[in-house]
Amino acid sequence: MESLFNGLLELINESDNVIIISHSDPDLDALGSSLGLCSILKSMDKEAYVFLNIEDKDINSNVKQAVSLVPNYNYINKKNYKEYIKDNSLLIIVDTHKQERLYYPDIISEVSKVVVLDHHIKMNDYIKNTEIFYIDSSLSSVVELIAFFSKFTHFSISPVVASIMLTGMVIDTNNFNIKATERAFEAAAYLVSQGADPIVKQNLLKETKDEFLRKADFIKSSYIYKKNMAICLLNATESTPAELAEISESLLKFEYVEASFTIGQLGKKVVGISARSMGDIDVCSIMKKLGGGGHATNAAVQVENTTIKALEKALKKAIGE
Repeated sequence: MESLFNGLLELINESDNVIIISHSDPDLDALGSSLGLCSILKSMDKEAYVFLNIEDKDINSNVKQAVSLVPNYNYINKKNYKEYIKDNSLLIIVDTHKQERLYYPDIISEVSKVVVLDHHIKMNDYIKNTEIFYIDSSLSSVVELIAFFSKFTHFSISPVVASIMLTGMVIDTNNFNIKATERAFEAAAYLVSQGADPIVKQNLLKETKDEFLRKADFIKSSYIYKKNMAICLLNATESTPAELAEISESLLKFEYVEASFTIGQLGKKVVGISARSMGDIDVCSIMKKLGGGGHATNAAVQVENTTIKALEKALKKAIGE
């Protein structure tokens, strides 16, 4: 990672300012890595901004709670971002490498230099013409990478941001049950050394009683497929990618379940699948057959102009192949 970090530092130092952006429907890995990088840049006295509409009604509840802990982190959005773009601005993209998945895809055409930092398996429609394009699918999360960048530079991360980052790692590793490598635990230990608070982490992981019961109802209706896979259909309701992911992670806790798939309506014309695996089943290869991607234990797809039932049928076909 040393060459990556040296190259990244060089780009940061020669840029007028830095804009950090993640994917739409940000989770705590996307937010945590964005805030972590911004925290490092603030320690460097570098002008930096996080592209996020903090008033967006579709943002996940735990992401909103995390943002409330750090309300003054130079947030910008599609209404005012042009005020902050300079001739020599650097755009750093975290937790995705696909332009269409960006929180605001058009921003790429308005900056001169782009860096991509991701941990998902590389797809064919990746962002091109970048100064640095770094993907490591063995990473538990992008938070892990940013933690090591902080350690490498000796620029600290604030305790509250470290807490958000640690929570992002907990979620992406399903409480350190998946992709829990030695490096992941080392990164987690480093975040604790930066002041990550387990109480803050636990509060960010909390949900309302109504949210819990809603998910419990869906989980109750799930079924086992091919003896070691769980499939859950979120019929007659509109969901978020985060909710699909949470249900898939919960299904992995059941006896004999090696992989889980949650299918739900994400919009009027979009149906999505969130897939999770304990490691023996490569859910990324299954999602790629449907047009999605991710990595072996954590993948997803979003399909337009289809139905939940039709996508369920396509999923079973992809599994069979």
